[in-house]
Amino acid sequence: MRRRIGAWLWLVMWLGVVGSLAAQEPDGPDARFGFVLVPSAPPWPERAVAAGAGSNRYQLNWWDVEPEPGRRDWSLPDREIAAFRAAGLEVTVLLHAPPEWAREPGYRWVPANLALPWNAPDNAWGRFVYDVARRYRGTVRYYEIFNEPDMRAYWDGSPAQYARLLAVAYRAIKAADPEARVVMAGMAYWSNPRFAEEVLQALRALPGAGEEGYFFDVAAWHWYSQVDQLYDRVRWARELLIRYGMGDKPIWINETNLPLWGAGPGPQEPTPGFGTPEEQAAFIVQAFVNAFAAGAERVFVFRLDDGAMDQTFGLVRNDGSPRPAYLAYRTTARLLSRARFITRAAYPNAVVTAFRRPTGERVSVVWNSTEAWTTFELPATAEEATLITPDGSSLRLAAEDGRYRLDLPPGRRQAEPDGRRPLVVGGMPVFIVEQDASPPRVDVEPLPALSAGEEVRLRWRTTDSSAAPVASYEVQLSVDGGPWQPWLTVEEPTATLIGQVGRRYAFRVRAVDADGRRPPWPPDDQPMAETVIGGAVVGRVVDLFGASLAGEWVCVAGRCAMTDEAGFFRVEGVPPGDHPVSLLGWDVEATVRVRAGAETVLSALRPRLPPGRLRNGEFLWGSGWVRLPPDGVRAVRRQDETFARLMAGAQVAQSVALPPGRPAVLWLRYRTGGAAMEVRLLPLAPEGEEVLLFRDEQSLGRWREVALDVGAWAGTRFVLVVRAGGEDGVLDVDTVWLGEPPVRQGLFLPLVVAGSTP
Repeated sequence: MRRRIGAWLWLVMWLGVVGSLAAQEPDGPDARFGFVLVPSAPPWPERAVAAGAGSNRYQLNWWDVEPEPGRRDWSLPDREIAAFRAAGLEVTVLLHAPPEWAREPGYRWVPANLALPWNAPDNAWGRFVYDVARRYRGTVRYYEIFNEPDMRAYWDGSPAQYARLLAVAYRAIKAADPEARVVMAGMAYWSNPRFAEEVLQALRALPGAGEEGYFFDVAAWHWYSQVDQLYDRVRWARELLIRYGMGDKPIWINETNLPLWGAGPGPQEPTPGFGTPEEQAAFIVQAFVNAFAAGAERVFVFRLDDGAMDQTFGLVRNDGSPRPAYLAYRTTARLLSRARFITRAAYPNAVVTAFRRPTGERVSVVWNSTEAWTTFELPATAEEATLITPDGSSLRLAAEDGRYRLDLPPGRRQAEPDGRRPLVVGGMPVFIVEQDASPPRVDVEPLPALSAGEEVRLRWRTTDSSAAPVASYEVQLSVDGGPWQPWLTVEEPTATLIGQVGRRYAFRVRAVDADGRRPPWPPDDQPMAETVIGGAVVGRVVDLFGASLAGEWVCVAGRCAMTDEAGFFRVEGVPPGDHPVSLLGWDVEATVRVRAGAETVLSALRPRLPPGRLRNGEFLWGSGWVRLPPDGVRAVRRQDETFARLMAGAQVAQSVALPPGRPAVLWLRYRTGGAAMEVRLLPLAPEGEEVLLFRDEQSLGRWREVALDVGAWAGTRFVLVVRAGGEDGVLDVDTVWLGEPPVRQGLFLPLVVAGSTP
């Protein structure tokens, strides 16, 4: 009978949608709630603000403003940005779309001359971005640099080229408006999961990156159609940023939604990745709740209206009539505006996330994570509460035996080809609003990921006081991931630990009031602050072809860590000084200098090349290579580097014989300086034809390493030719190696954890 009453109540609430809204106005725009591409014409900006949105992601196309060099028309962005600001929306300007005249030859999306300083006369991208930021200084604070560069539809360059684009924009914007903030382009992720990480790698390699914040202030991603991604993938993104020393960057989800089937353009039947209007409403609530719980700073919904798209995304139809998702957005913004996240717990049949409003109420958001109706008993912190549904309807609840009994409608899971059944969207959520009579809570100040000294000072403050004053604080300590142990009970909000280099220390703190009330410890053994004393070494282990080597042990100064599936490692707690780096089972040659409390990034760590089949394979000049013409090739010695410099049109050649039935790799280290890198094979047989094995003219000014599989020529003799192609410039060649790839040596290794000596 309880289930029937619950289902009937849900029906009544949804039928009462329109009449319940008049008294549910948001308290004011909160920039954490955003939309994407709100139309500038009335009444759309006003409809966005009425929903509780505080920000709009607005696209400014370069080709619209400057279709010809020097001929600019600012009238459209001036008018539209002014309309958004007049309505009360903060504007994030998305800069995109270079005009044809400003593109790198052969590209649609890559501006020319990105290698030049931002203010160089020939760097049109840098000049344009500077003028945008100067024009809107004081009006626009956030600038996003391009959209979804991990999709070929919006970017046809490499991750390294995008990193240069971002760096130029960052320097230009900061020069024009030091208060402005730069947002890295929102990544679509699923189309190219490695792209964002390769951008971070490229940013770290740029000169001055560390001193200039790695050329961005905010990282952004786009997660659609599976609501759990807005929790799980935000946490993944945080770990990714931490891995590259950028863990303090805010994360935005600046596109999300569940598009509709059967409600307009797009699929008319149930389709993976699409949902009903009611499922879209549930998705909107859960998207904001999951994202805020995972630590995302802002969430932007794509989009407010349907627009002229071939799929249906709008929370409001083009005729102005709201869908259930608009009402859900509005209720979520009203209840969670400026609210502080407290805790999130996933139960077998439900997800519960709690927030505390500035006015003191506790808001618990609860939804069913199964595919059947379920009853969930929510622990009460007061004797009664208000239950609010996403449409804004409400009723009073009385606690029974300290709990609220909730009948929750089902969610929907979706079968994937790999057998998984991810949650597309949970059942329609409810908001439980209570006057919070719970024990006092504290916020602990973050500790640095790496502490330079052995003294660790912990501080915290009481954020949510109870009726009685705080009497003391209980502090728990975990060392190296071990169990939580009572450490201190103190009356002041501070404590100091004298630790040891190489150890990881995690802390939890809770307040106890004069009546003896204390909150529970955070769930899932989550620390409230943690640090490692010493330095850290991070990097990636790859084979000759640049492919990741997963599951390998990297050791520095007796501390070891295993590479993840992408080949990355992080060895923490390393004492200061110069240390060799070992890769167990492989022959490597690397040394790292570690500073206390700092992170050191190694370039790609790869096994050392074994003896090869080329004479003078490292290009230390002497015999072994034929130079054509002789005066077109010369040795260059700079400090510790020695390499060959080939003038355009020159080449070096050597005769090689490969044994049959054995793998063979050609490995090169080079940089182009106007001339192209060309590698050709000329089989020494009457019927043999010259083969162009490799050509590159894009690596201008930077050393590049590349491996080529030449196993197809095993059992043959041929002439290997390295040529500087083109009519101008030079080609620098440091290494040409040919041989069998290195092989991992088997070894017995006892169980090793980070911080132990194998």
